[in-house]
Amino acid sequence: MIMFSQKAKKHADACRYCWMCRHLCPIGLKTGKEINTPRAKGLLVAMNERGFPMDSSAAEAMYECLLCGLCTNDCVTGFDPLIFIREARTEAVVNNLVPPYVRKVIDRILETGNPFGLPAKKKWDALKDEVATLPDQADVLLYVGNTAAYRTPEIAKAVMSLLKKAGISFTVLQNELSSGIELGDLIGFVEEVRTMAKACAAAINKIGPKTVVVLDTYDAACFKHEYQEWNCKIEADVVTATAFIAELVRNSKLVIEKRNTVVTYHDSARLARDLGEHEPARELIAATGATLKEMFLNRRLAKCCGSELVNQYRPDLTRLTAESRWEDAIRTGAKALITACPQAYDVLAKAIPTEMELIDLFRLLDESTNQDK
Repeated sequence: MIMFSQKAKKHADACRYCWMCRHLCPIGLKTGKEINTPRAKGLLVAMNERGFPMDSSAAEAMYECLLCGLCTNDCVTGFDPLIFIREARTEAVVNNLVPPYVRKVIDRILETGNPFGLPAKKKWDALKDEVATLPDQADVLLYVGNTAAYRTPEIAKAVMSLLKKAGISFTVLQNELSSGIELGDLIGFVEEVRTMAKACAAAINKIGPKTVVVLDTYDAACFKHEYQEWNCKIEADVVTATAFIAELVRNSKLVIEKRNTVVTYHDSARLARDLGEHEPARELIAATGATLKEMFLNRRLAKCCGSELVNQYRPDLTRLTAESRWEDAIRTGAKALITACPQAYDVLAKAIPTEMELIDLFRLLDESTNQDK
């Protein structure tokens, strides 16, 4: 029988079957499968503790989850499925119950440091011209992350351009290591993940920056929260790219040209819930002169559109969740959806409706500034 911690069992038993999470879960809403609801996953854990061991189908269900935390955010009983879902994934690895398509992604991360299975030495290939001109050390370190470096380098280029236009001396890690969050989301926060995190923190601390600007919201949440618990603290202020650039605009380091557009904005789950950051992106949208029409589920209640990690092993699920978020955007009457997270952008880009436009906030800002670099 698989053994869960007392903490995980407590949270699995905390469910009062009020069904509210059933109406919130992005995957459960789109698949219509009871097994995809948080309460059902809690029942699987409870069954395991009562003599019904987890099998491969139960393990598979544990990976049909975005770990977006919307169920936890809206639960009045303190029910936190993410705790026992991560533990269930750990147990699935230990007991060789991991679905083969998930195992492939785990192996890619262990071999290359990224879920795409691309060589680590090629991380800066699409950004080599930008990186080549950067100093070895600076007070500001930009942590780009795997998705922006490998999948959406145009977003990373825009952030670098904005920093240069604002006169910020910054650098990147020539050998940028994974934060560990991708592996942690797949196998739980076990020692292999903490070892990866400690190596990343040590590499950042060796550069000695005063500020670490983090582009990917998943990395930012990990640096801010898990790193503190894992005793691998980054010896610098860690800020999100949205918060840092909003401060530059606030201090007139960047002057944004006004545009007369109507847009809506998608809150990244890790940014909006894990970090509780809602306003910097909205300040930046306002700075462009755009009229913002909010989706019904926004800020802490924002519906997750999917993640790059889940997209690597179940692209069918992320397409469904992306389509669902586009439906929310269309209902606002806006013709453009703005994101401020590389993962959200890449997932949403796979399901853009013909009548809508997808806009990355950093690229929009870069295109709206004329300062000399």
